[in-house]
Amino acid sequence: MPTDQHTQSLFLLQDESASTDESDVATPGEPDERLPEALYRLLNIHLVDSLSKGRVQTMAVDGGVALTGRNGQGKTSLLALALMFSGVEPTDVVSKGKDSFIDYYLPNQTSYIVYEYEVPDGSRRLVVAYSNSTADRVRYRFVKSEFRRDMFVSDDNQFILNRDFRRRLAELRISCADRQIDTYLDYRCIIQGWQPHHADSNQRRYLAGMSAEYGFTSYNRPLRHLEKLTKGMFSRQANFDDLQQVVADWVFEGKPSVGIHTDRTRVENWPRDYNAYRQIMTIEHEVVGAVTVREALNAAHERVRELKEKFLILRDHLEFSQAAKDNERTSLEKFLSERKNEHEAAAGDLIRQIAEAHHQVGQCEKDLHRIERERQAFADAQVEDKRSRAAQRELLIDEARRIDEQYRLALGAASDIQTQYDAAINEEARRHQIYHAAALTKITELNSAHRVELDAAAECADKDRRLYDSSCEAERNRIQEQIDVLRGQVGRDEERVNNPPTDPLLINAIELKQDSLQQAAAVLRVAEKTVSAKDQAVDRLQAESATLDLQIQLHTKGLSTQSEKIQGIQRSHAPDPDSLLHFLRSTRSDWGVHIAKVINPELLHRTDLHPQTVDTSQSLYGITLELDFVAPVDEADDTLLQEMLAEAVAEREALQIQLDLAVAQQKALREAIKAAVTELTLARAALGRAQNDHAALDTEIRDVRKELQRKRDTAVSDAVTALSARRAQLESAIGVQREFNDRHQQRHIELASLATAKREAIDKRFGLSAGQINTAIADHETSTQNAIKTLRKQQDAALSERGADVEILNALKNHSQQLRDDLEEINGWTDLLNQWHHWLTVVEPEIPAIQEKLDQQQALHEQLTLQLSAVEETWTRTKREVERQISECNTAASIFYKDFLAVESTLRDQLQEYTPTDRHEKYDVAWQATALRTALGACFQELHDADGALRAKIKGMRGAFSAIALSPPATYFSDRLSNLKDELPREITPSDVLGVVEDWFTHQHEQSRRLLIADARTIFGEIQGLHRELKKFCDRLARFNTAMQSHLSRSSKVFDSLTDLQISIVSAVEDLNYWSIIKKITDDRDQWIKDGDLPDEYAVDHLRALLNLWDIKNGINANFKSLVSIRGAVRENGNLRQFRNRAELENISSNGLSYLVMIILFLGFISKVRGNAPVQLTWCVDELRAIDAQNVVSLCNYLGENHITLCTAFPDPDAETLILFANKYKLDSERRLVHCELVIEGDPELDEPLEIEVEDV
Repeated sequence: MPTDQHTQSLFLLQDESASTDESDVATPGEPDERLPEALYRLLNIHLVDSLSKGRVQTMAVDGGVALTGRNGQGKTSLLALALMFSGVEPTDVVSKGKDSFIDYYLPNQTSYIVYEYEVPDGSRRLVVAYSNSTADRVRYRFVKSEFRRDMFVSDDNQFILNRDFRRRLAELRISCADRQIDTYLDYRCIIQGWQPHHADSNQRRYLAGMSAEYGFTSYNRPLRHLEKLTKGMFSRQANFDDLQQVVADWVFEGKPSVGIHTDRTRVENWPRDYNAYRQIMTIEHEVVGAVTVREALNAAHERVRELKEKFLILRDHLEFSQAAKDNERTSLEKFLSERKNEHEAAAGDLIRQIAEAHHQVGQCEKDLHRIERERQAFADAQVEDKRSRAAQRELLIDEARRIDEQYRLALGAASDIQTQYDAAINEEARRHQIYHAAALTKITELNSAHRVELDAAAECADKDRRLYDSSCEAERNRIQEQIDVLRGQVGRDEERVNNPPTDPLLINAIELKQDSLQQAAAVLRVAEKTVSAKDQAVDRLQAESATLDLQIQLHTKGLSTQSEKIQGIQRSHAPDPDSLLHFLRSTRSDWGVHIAKVINPELLHRTDLHPQTVDTSQSLYGITLELDFVAPVDEADDTLLQEMLAEAVAEREALQIQLDLAVAQQKALREAIKAAVTELTLARAALGRAQNDHAALDTEIRDVRKELQRKRDTAVSDAVTALSARRAQLESAIGVQREFNDRHQQRHIELASLATAKREAIDKRFGLSAGQINTAIADHETSTQNAIKTLRKQQDAALSERGADVEILNALKNHSQQLRDDLEEINGWTDLLNQWHHWLTVVEPEIPAIQEKLDQQQALHEQLTLQLSAVEETWTRTKREVERQISECNTAASIFYKDFLAVESTLRDQLQEYTPTDRHEKYDVAWQATALRTALGACFQELHDADGALRAKIKGMRGAFSAIALSPPATYFSDRLSNLKDELPREITPSDVLGVVEDWFTHQHEQSRRLLIADARTIFGEIQGLHRELKKFCDRLARFNTAMQSHLSRSSKVFDSLTDLQISIVSAVEDLNYWSIIKKITDDRDQWIKDGDLPDEYAVDHLRALLNLWDIKNGINANFKSLVSIRGAVRENGNLRQFRNRAELENISSNGLSYLVMIILFLGFISKVRGNAPVQLTWCVDELRAIDAQNVVSLCNYLGENHITLCTAFPDPDAETLILFANKYKLDSERRLVHCELVIEGDPELDEPLEIEVEDV
């Protein structure tokens, strides 16, 4: 049914009082005015071999659907199929705990779910869903056609397999998409008309083309997140997380987030580079001073180059002087080499003879062991017992003849029978004996051939061993020769270590300087004695002067004390008018009787006590004293004071006389001390000169001894190094010899193993042949015995017929046979006894000869060993003597050699990097190694001082460049130094570093500044862009919230029980911890961009603060979804109820009211998702009866006005509700879809019950 008819039916059912103004129920964008009449609409859902097996069922959707039936029949499952068309994934269509979607809806490879929808031009499209071959995913195929049964059912009424569906469409010439859709995301993008941001350009173009052809919306009108809202409506769950995503995508058209895309490293580096630039600009003034120091360094460097030229000429001179001694040493070494070759030839011959003797000893021991093994084998075979039994052979023959005679007599007249059968039996035995003899002959021949081959194999093995020994002889001799050479070199090196050569010139110099040192020491001793005597005289005079000083000090102190005493007496005689003493004398004439005895004398001369006369009492502070025996103070007696004054003056005069005498003596003594000190100074000057001379000589001797010791240590070190190397070579050579011996022994073992294996193979082969012969003998014997047994049975029968006693005959015959068997066994021992006899007569007698040969070879081995030791000892003595002569030659040449090494060491260790000058032509005798090295040390000191000063300046510059790691100045500095390392054939000097610094200030300074400004513009500009985007987000979100609230205000008037439905969608941008920072950065940027200079420190501090908030994983990133906050409230019957999440919304009131609130809320979001897209949406609402009838009518009208088709299901429908839906179906027990029709009798306006008629689809 068309949509306009469906809407018209809803209007017929609407009560006048329930009708509302069109402007009130419209969505915020007035959808009735915006949307054209031609819409995208879902028409039908076709089920092919799906829920009802073997059927093709169609459920019309356009105009609304109402599904009825008993509980558990699958109404909700069928209704949920409409969700998948909007983009809900199949796994979300099936409830948890039930079968999978494919098992339930697409159980067969011929099962299809077909969605038929119409586009605005009136043509139809199909979406065909089917499972893949493994039945684990749903695939989609878009078809450009209306539904036709023959697409899925063949002409022979068979369902088309999924894999043949594309071919079936081609047969029917029906147009379809080239590719099936394999992912749910791709299907959702096509049907909703949008492309994911993460897809590549080719995929996006493909999806856009598919949407243009098969999408359920027009171009540039995407239905993004339609599946979330549709699923939420069906499940009655308002997932606020999905709603936040819908809002965020609408505000920024699917853009998930905004952030700073500049690499964090770049943002972190900019403040670092900024600080590095500012810091380096502080060292510009230090470069001029460093250039001056560099010039002084170059002058010292030139002097070192001249010294290197002198060292090179001296080295050539020393090398030439050493050549003669080297030639003499070469002659001695050549003589030693000739003697060594003679020794090695003699020793090598003895070694070969020793080896041969050792081999013979081993062979004799093997022969003795073999003979002993054979003895044991014969003993184990009990050959003695067998020999004893073989000796009774003739007795056994006679016994056999006797028994045969008895047998003949017992046989009597039947002898012809006996003769006849015996002849036959004997013929059989004879043939066996002939065969046995022939076989034994063959075995004997085999044994002979066996022994011949064994002997040949042994001879071949011995030949191989000798051949191998001969092939190894040259290598053994070469290794031994190398070891002997290395041992000789080790001996010479040990001699050098133990007795290193000394420099006779240095020893002579030491002796001369020691003589001068002894003379200087004698002069020093005389000077020390003179100084000691002068020093003692000065000490004595100074001690006397000190005594006089002490006396003068005592006299002066005594005079001072007497003067103070006289002043005190005089003050007591004439006290101060304000003193207590003056007061007592003037007011209390009797004060000497009592007061003078108890008063503190120090109080008498104080002038600050202000004494007054008061009444006298009997006690002083409550006590009385007996003062008759207490003496008064001196101030109370004037006469005593006069006497004391006279005595003090006399004593002072005596002290003054003594002081004058001591001062005169001190003056004379001071003159004597001055003269003595002068003499002592002269003596000490002489002593100092003597000490300096002595110290200079001692220093020179120490220097020479240090040089001598240094040369000795160098010689020892070189000798130790050479000795270590020679010993390592010797150990290596010994290791090679050990390895050779092991390899030689292993090869001997291998040859022995090969010989043994060959013998075993020969033994096995002959044993196999002998075994075959013995087996043939045994087989022939068995057949012969069987034939004889047969003949004997026949004989016994014939004899019985003649009347002979067969039992007696058989007993005699058996006895005879037993004797013959014993004889045959004895005959079988013949070879063993013969072998034993051969061993006794031939082999065993060889033991003494073998033992004698063993003793001879052992004695020969010992004799040859002694001869080899004597040869080695003679060679050792000769070698030591010649090596001693070579060592003496080395000692004689060591002077030139050590000087040469010293010069060479100086050139190598100290002057290698310097280029010599070209100022001198030949050697000068004044150019001695020590003098040149001293001059070189002075030049190096100048270089060191200048280099130290330059390094100190460079250190500050280097620190400024390297203070902030990884900054452009630091990178420039390190890269330039690295390039210099690669370019220069020497180490980088401070002068090179100074050149790098100069170059930076000349060229790189302005470039670094421009780069900093450019990066600042980029980084701060992107931060400003983030601020701008977030501000735009806040503004758009506010507009969205306003539009949404306007929609809710209108929508809440649709239902009587709901009023004042409010929603608050706010931004959390200002809650971001970096919002205030990026705002400040945005404000600051405008100012310094205008100035055209670098940002100031405040801007840099703000950037650092932003870096502190920079997330390591996500950086500065604002996810729009997380910045959306949704809260709401609704007034129900006067009560205001709030909700902030899904649980609060679901529990806001009764189920029906919560569902209505959710519908209104979802409709608001749907209006934003759909916008002005010409789409008739389909909503699925399960259990519609949860809402009262009046609200159901209002809901249907409300959805119809907003171009939304309602699909619902409930078990017990009423006609009033079913009449609202154009399509009414019932599911029976077999999941068949049955079409229902309402039959209206009478006036439809009357309130009478309606009846339902059911008709199968």
